[in-house]
Amino acid sequence: MTSNYSIQATSIEERQEQKQSFDKFLQRSRKASKEEIEIVLAEREIVEPESELTPEIIARVRQLINNTAS
Repeated sequence: MTSNYSIQATSIEERQEQKQSFDKFLQRSRKASKEEIEIVLAEREIVEPESELTPEIIARVRQLINNTAS
């Protein structure tokens, strides 16, 4: 299987700028309501999990999502 991903080295300064930019984005962003989250999750495409994901990992992630949604 071939990958379309590439890796580029970045300087410490670039990483700090990216982190600051992301932190600002998070501060400007609003939290979605439970209803909005449910709508988005209901509209998502259901696909087969990647082969590396074991049933145990999938169950654990689903449990984390359910716990967070409660």
